[in-house]
Amino acid sequence: MLTVNNATSTAGGTRTYDFQVADSQTALGAGASLLASSTGVAEGAGGQTSYQLNATLASSKRYFWRARAVQGATDGPWSSVFRFQTDAAPNAPPIIQSLFMNTDRAEVNGQIQLTAVVVDQEADPASFVYEWASAGGAFTGSGASVVWRAPGSASPAVQELKLTVIERYTVTDADGRSQSRENRATAMVTAYLNDSPAELSALALTFLDDFVHSERSPEYCVRNFSDNCRGKADELGDIQRNRAAYIIDPTRSSFRILSISYNTPGNTPGQATFATVLAPCAFASTEKATGIFGVATGTCRLTNVYEGRQWRLCESNFLPPLNSVFDAFSRRFAF
Repeated sequence: MLTVNNATSTAGGTRTYDFQVADSQTALGAGASLLASSTGVAEGAGGQTSYQLNATLASSKRYFWRARAVQGATDGPWSSVFRFQTDAAPNAPPIIQSLFMNTDRAEVNGQIQLTAVVVDQEADPASFVYEWASAGGAFTGSGASVVWRAPGSASPAVQELKLTVIERYTVTDADGRSQSRENRATAMVTAYLNDSPAELSALALTFLDDFVHSERSPEYCVRNFSDNCRGKADELGDIQRNRAAYIIDPTRSSFRILSISYNTPGNTPGQATFATVLAPCAFASTEKATGIFGVATGTCRLTNVYEGRQWRLCESNFLPPLNSVFDAFSRRFAF
């Protein structure tokens, strides 16, 4: 809407207005170069007259216009040239179509590859700024594809990996000055951390410590076993039978971690779903029925399954060596 103040005149007669609009100041008055023009616009009330411009205007462009009063057969002088600036076309923000990670599971100090697919209506996404962030760990690389290295601790076990894509552009204001603008888009994925050697060792040592303390109930001893493994029920029965037949002296019993193996090529924990812990064990016990004291020596084999983003015990077996000094005692020892 273009608006001018009404002209003042003592002459009688109806007064109308002419308007001209062009995309350059020099084009005003040259009929073929005018973007729009209108004659005979009735004078408005309230001291002002307005003209509704219906031409198609380009975005972020400056236009020029002027008006004059016409009374009877007399054309008044053209007004000063005015200008206006159209708004910039809306700049749609970039869209992160996908944020792919080659795995959502990492060991401490392990790596995850991340790749984003970004699209935009106005610009090449390669020109955007990509900001990667996480509470722990560090990113290497730049742009839409990076590598995240997990921290050296698995606490917290859940890490949010966030991508912010920034599109920076400029628009021109009514005075022809450039103004900086930006659009942002964000996406996030979740990574789960494990320190498998530490977790598996802790599970094994905790279970063995529970086992040698007879005051701890069998049900308590198997709390870290998976409900999806039949080994939990088997172990519960083994402990109940052992409690009935033996009194274990925890101060004279011992155990330690010997090895951990995984069901992966290269015996690495990264994507393992099954692990076996071997622990040399010595259980100092008194057989209730005979009063015989002995030390059952052998190897405790504990199998583990990875489920619910953590390791769980699955099965436990006591393997006595054939040449044990307490060979018969060790083989009778229920575990």
